[in-house]
Amino acid sequence: MQPIDQFIAQYIPAAQALNLRVVESSPQRVVIKAPFECNSNHHHTMFGGSQALLATLNAWSLVYLNFPEANGNIVIRSSQIRYLKPAPSDVIAVSICPDSLEMNLAQQMLTKKGKAKMTIQCQLYCDDIIVSKWTGEFVLSRELF
Repeated sequence: MQPIDQFIAQYIPAAQALNLRVVESSPQRVVIKAPFECNSNHHHTMFGGSQALLATLNAWSLVYLNFPEANGNIVIRSSQIRYLKPAPSDVIAVSICPDSLEMNLAQQMLTKKGKAKMTIQCQLYCDDIIVSKWTGEFVLSRELF
């Protein structure tokens, strides 16, 4: 399995355009940073679309790290983001592995049926304050979709 920062650099051009940087990556937790200067809007805050992409990529990365047998065959099925406060500087996205029951269920489905679904939550921080909360459902498969 390719390290997540290399995978993102090779296959996700939008992450490069927004200058997103993996700060931490493990099966338990993923942290990705979005620099303000590449993601600001005319209000001098971080653009909501950049936050949505950051959260989606962050959560996707957590699924990628937990299910190497999917070989990157992971797609977003649905997502929702709630913007709580403006972000006037860099934003850090943090996703933490869901409880073991959900992980085990997804692993069983992937093993038995070749496909599984998983819900991941991501929180976005600016200056240690939560500015957005994101939830998304992913579908993963051992074979190409």
